[in-house]
Amino acid sequence: MRVPRGIVTLRVRIRDRVWRVRFMPAKAMGKDWGRCYTPAGRHPLIEIRRSLRGRNLIDTIIHELLHAQHPEMTEEAVDATACMIARALYAGGCRITLPQPRKGKHA
Repeated sequence: MRVPRGIVTLRVRIRDRVWRVRFMPAKAMGKDWGRCYTPAGRHPLIEIRRSLRGRNLIDTIIHELLHAQHPEMTEEAVDATACMIARALYAGGCRITLPQPRKGKHA
């Protein structure tokens, strides 16, 4: 699948596999804040709405990473765990600044 211009993609190792984490425009995400495509296929993928900020961004990243790490967890358990971790990190001063897309031919 060809990645549209301006999409920031990070790579993270989860369960001995390299997952791509893409920060997507809201239009491409519909109503979703994040998506984790499990079971992971040949190219494991997580998508995050790039317009999220603050604690919502932290919570959504943690939420989707939990789905990838522990696919057996219920949605309720993932929600509760991600919310608790995000709340603690945010209260402790954690903030996230998304990397900017690279300029040039391969942006």
